[in-house]
Amino acid sequence: MARKKVTAGELQRMKRAREIKQKNNKRKAEADDSSNEDYDVCAICDDGGSVTCCDGGCQRSFHLSEEHDCREKLGLTMEQAKMIINMEEDFICKNCQYKQHQCFACGLLGSSDDTSPQPEVFQCERDDCAHFYHPKCIAQLLYPDSEEAKLFEIEVTAAREKFTCPVHECIVCKAVENKNDRRMQFAVCRRCPTVYHRKCLPSDIIFKTRKGRNGSMQRAWDDILPDRILIFCLKHTVVRKLQTPERNHIIFPEGNELPVLEAPEGAPMEQDVPVEKEVCDQPSSSAQPQPQNQCSCSSPLSFAPMSLHMQPYPGSCGWLDD
Repeated sequence: MARKKVTAGELQRMKRAREIKQKNNKRKAEADDSSNEDYDVCAICDDGGSVTCCDGGCQRSFHLSEEHDCREKLGLTMEQAKMIINMEEDFICKNCQYKQHQCFACGLLGSSDDTSPQPEVFQCERDDCAHFYHPKCIAQLLYPDSEEAKLFEIEVTAAREKFTCPVHECIVCKAVENKNDRRMQFAVCRRCPTVYHRKCLPSDIIFKTRKGRNGSMQRAWDDILPDRILIFCLKHTVVRKLQTPERNHIIFPEGNELPVLEAPEGAPMEQDVPVEKEVCDQPSSSAQPQPQNQCSCSSPLSFAPMSLHMQPYPGSCGWLDD
């Protein structure tokens, strides 16, 4: 059986994820007591209900029950899902298993393995975030059209410079969140690093679908996340049948070896972790096809508009204009 090193940084992220999961479970129990079942939302379908949080550090939640097809997209059998739901074993999504995470700006997969000489995506330093970014993407987000962008990109790549991503300030007024003030609560886009305060929301991001010839689809929900508003910003087309944008935004890596990450007791330290072979089920014919992390000139994958990036990121042939 192959062995794989897990660094102190990786173990620290796992420890942080477990602490956040315990906190979420406590708050979810309190929400259940008050007859509110929706605490978190599934990363695949954006719907609430009974979800299971990944223990690997990405802080995302997923539906594992048979009422949703999200389990099939995760590559889990019903028996495996039931064991996880019943707390018989931990759940770690494939992104965390393979240390391959998507950049939250462009959507492409990149290695997040900090044992590698050249990791491709880096995580926001905020404990409540867990979004990953390419150095080029985060540099352009933080320093758009500025000479500082290139310098910052080099610092992130070479010196592992820490950063706080744009998800933690309003895109309009640049102020931070205040959950105790309703007007200053964040409205967070589920597809890209776009955040508004409630008071700064554009008038086109509406809380109720407008019927009629010139009607608009609902883009904001304030009854799903506690003290926050869930939105799809105007860069994303909402599909009327789904009431969300297309659900092809999550990419899971493919691989033959699956590192099993186990946090040791006590302080974080390097340790050997077994790598096991994974047997993937054949996808259901009814399951939606998953986008592949590969170059496609006719249909490049990108969450961000072309104006955000001066040049295509290496490995892509272009960007989606929204």
